[in-house]
Amino acid sequence: MSQLKNRLIENLIEREGGYVNDPTDRGGETNYGITVNVARDYGYTGDMRHLPYELAFKIYQERYWALLKLDDISAISDDLTEQLFDFGVNSGVATAAKQLQTLLNVLNNQQTLYPDLVIDGALGSRTLFALQQYVAHRKLLGLSVLVEAVRGKRIAFCVDIAANDERQEKYSFGWLTRIVNL
Repeated sequence: MSQLKNRLIENLIEREGGYVNDPTDRGGETNYGITVNVARDYGYTGDMRHLPYELAFKIYQERYWALLKLDDISAISDDLTEQLFDFGVNSGVATAAKQLQTLLNVLNNQQTLYPDLVIDGALGSRTLFALQQYVAHRKLLGLSVLVEAVRGKRIAFCVDIAANDERQEKYSFGWLTRIVNL
């Protein structure tokens, strides 16, 4: 297992913190940022206060890291890997993948760099190919622009949640602080 993967998962678990049961949080009861529903999907039947760290780590690795193909993306950029991982955990893997696909489409110079992607939220070989082609053409500056654009999409996504559901406003400063400081 890569050092980057271990570090990013460990850092994420630390950011997420321990047990929380806020009745206004749409995720419900959580520990290490893992919701009770996700823990149950992985066969955990115990009290969420006692969710094993190792299970939380495994869930982050299988449900988020692997689905976002972050082993492949980490070969291209640690910063993009970190943004996409945190985005996938906080907003959903499909959301993170769709936003990356959208950005790659608008940055492909009218399909001269690579064909447009289907915005389906499934990060697969076509998305990885487009990312590789983008980086091959745009180099480090392009990669920096892409990472910041992903950060911008994350901010916009969180603002939209709070704008559309006033009960979520109490979380918006924390969400935005997390994204800006990542």
